[in-house]
Amino acid sequence: MENIEVRDYLIEKIQSFNGGENGKLPSENKLAAKFNVPRKRIRDVIINLEEMGMIESKQGIGHFILPKRKLLNIVLTGDVSFSEKMKQQTDNYKSVLTRLEQVVLTDHDSRQIEFEGSKVVYIIERLRYIDDEPAALHRSYVNGELFPEIKKERSQLTSIYQFYKNHGIENFESKFTRLSTIFPGKYERMMLHCENLVPLILVESDNWDKDHNIQLEYTEILYRSDRFSFQLKNEKS
Repeated sequence: MENIEVRDYLIEKIQSFNGGENGKLPSENKLAAKFNVPRKRIRDVIINLEEMGMIESKQGIGHFILPKRKLLNIVLTGDVSFSEKMKQQTDNYKSVLTRLEQVVLTDHDSRQIEFEGSKVVYIIERLRYIDDEPAALHRSYVNGELFPEIKKERSQLTSIYQFYKNHGIENFESKFTRLSTIFPGKYERMMLHCENLVPLILVESDNWDKDHNIQLEYTEILYRSDRFSFQLKNEKS
């Protein structure tokens, strides 16, 4: 309980910090005396706050509140290009293809995929960088029947919307969007450079060729919750 009390006290200080001071936290010794707990308990809390990206420690000087990052706005639908949205808000955006492989769906797969007559699916995973830091992991489960030569076009896959447009598809539609919160596993922590205390926002959606009513993909996007704010629908709709 002491750890929770100390953490709540420090998080309140961090959240109320307006950037007008130097942002230095009380020393570990002062905090230990204030809460009448061993210094090790204070140190454990400090480490957790560092893992959450809230503070930084400067050896021999103390612990300091990190400036709040500007949150990037993201629309929670599958019919808006992530890359285009990010490029409107930052000049320092990069998408890197991290996985491209073929899988076969089973009848028991719980994903909302309606690829008529086809169970061949390509997983296309991209890691999204904002200001040179990984911020989102984007997985598209793409209809393999529509794009049988997709492996030969890997250089185009950092933006799946541009890939579709290159294939003559211009009008997109999303029929469902589901939002949930998860904590990162080992792979996600490695890819997104985050610790287990940083929750991820999981957005699942689909993407259809609106003109021909054909499902193009099912999508899973994992967002670092400390980098984005979320909009429920496109402001143009």
